[in-house]
Amino acid sequence: MPVKLTEAMVKKALADVEAKAKAYDLIDAGCPGLLLRVGPRGARFAFKFESGHRTHRLTFGSPETIRLAEARSLASEARRRLVDRIGIPDDRWLEAQLRKLRKLPPKPEPAPRDPALVQAFEDDMLRHGEWTWEEARESFLREVARTRRPATHLDYSKMLSVPELAVFAGRRVRRITIEDLATIVYAIHASGRERHAEHLASVLRPMWSYLAKHEHKKKSGVEAGVPGLRAPERSAGDRPRANGKVPGSHVATPDEIGRALAIARSGAVEGTVATALQLLVLTGQRRRPVAEALVEDFVPWIETPGWGVWSMGPRHRKTAAKRGDKHRHCVPLPPALWAMVQAQMARAAEVGTPFLFPQVRPKKKGDTGDGHLSDAALNHKLLDMAIAASPHDMRRGLSTVCQKRLGVPRATVKMILDHNEGIRTDDVLERHYTEDDRLDDKQPLMDRWIAWANEQAANAAATLPGAEELGAEMARRRRERELAGKGKRTKPEATEAEEEDKPEELAAA
Repeated sequence: MPVKLTEAMVKKALADVEAKAKAYDLIDAGCPGLLLRVGPRGARFAFKFESGHRTHRLTFGSPETIRLAEARSLASEARRRLVDRIGIPDDRWLEAQLRKLRKLPPKPEPAPRDPALVQAFEDDMLRHGEWTWEEARESFLREVARTRRPATHLDYSKMLSVPELAVFAGRRVRRITIEDLATIVYAIHASGRERHAEHLASVLRPMWSYLAKHEHKKKSGVEAGVPGLRAPERSAGDRPRANGKVPGSHVATPDEIGRALAIARSGAVEGTVATALQLLVLTGQRRRPVAEALVEDFVPWIETPGWGVWSMGPRHRKTAAKRGDKHRHCVPLPPALWAMVQAQMARAAEVGTPFLFPQVRPKKKGDTGDGHLSDAALNHKLLDMAIAASPHDMRRGLSTVCQKRLGVPRATVKMILDHNEGIRTDDVLERHYTEDDRLDDKQPLMDRWIAWANEQAANAAATLPGAEELGAEMARRRRERELAGKGKRTKPEATEAEEEDKPEELAAA
């Protein structure tokens, strides 16, 4: 039953708390809603009210800190808020009231704003529409797609989407400094991915040069490129890869060359992939020119009946298109190899594709499957064959065998393996006054090399199991490899990308 609270009642309540008396409530008749709750754990002034068909209690505090008159003042103000529909009294409102009564320390003053941040915000407001990181990246990649090879565009797209660059999401590219970029490159290098750090820096440099061009400055806000962005120096010594090979050192052995050719000819490998593998091993070309080869680049050698010619345009010659070099790299194909290529050309014609090696199966849902064979498929198929040598190792094998075993001069080997055919890129005579494919000089090398490679293939074929058993073994290895690398970038792709970024290298005799 409500009673008008007095100071005497408040003192008695505190004494009951001290004595651990039974709990009770005293409802103040002089101030509607105010009550004093008394129990063994203490006494508290509270305000009881109804809102939204629910009963609420807002605790003010102990009589030891809040006097009766102050509690009535708080309750009256709370009731006024409810009656005038100003708002529901809650803990936030109560905190403000207690600060007014000096029952709580004053609210701390907000920290002063950083003038640099204020200026940056004002600058951004005045320069509305400048590119964010995502917009700058998209614009740069469009330019790469226009001017560079599709493989380069794909590589740059992957590098500019690495998780470490996610810190720039939504950020104005003008606010990204060379120190920000260098910190990320350094962190990647420190994690042990030294080649990855160098690769990322080599992609960020041309991106910033593009953003700093006069025609892009208004959109990007970038004033200068970052030519000084470099990864730290590599650690001393060679670090073996996961497969135990030291990068750039393995040379395909005669057994590996023979086994690759024998299995490709056994019938255990799909026809398109089998032909691509043989062309790769027998011509010593990089995997990308093989995978992306066009049907129109293969023509008969008119002067030498039975032979064919693989004539590669500038897009398949390292940096040739960028330099404006229009020369073609031509490799003569002996009769047996030319016949195999002609059979593949017929298969490509049936599919209706310009590529010699059509895409074997769609890569993902929605893919029309009208592209070319994946260059990584060649690495993977060699692994399925239990061959440790990569396509680049096969190139080293051709160079080593031709020079060391067959006695072919180094300059002649360069005519086949080097897309500049051993001639300096600034050679004026070659670039402007010479139209010679040097097929007659290359023909003896191809004849001797392929004859030697066929001997190795014949030796390997004598020890191989049947095509069905061989196919089952390769399928098992493929499943094991896919399970081991599920959710990760496969090592062969990373390895070959690194190899193809390097200058032309020929194995020493």
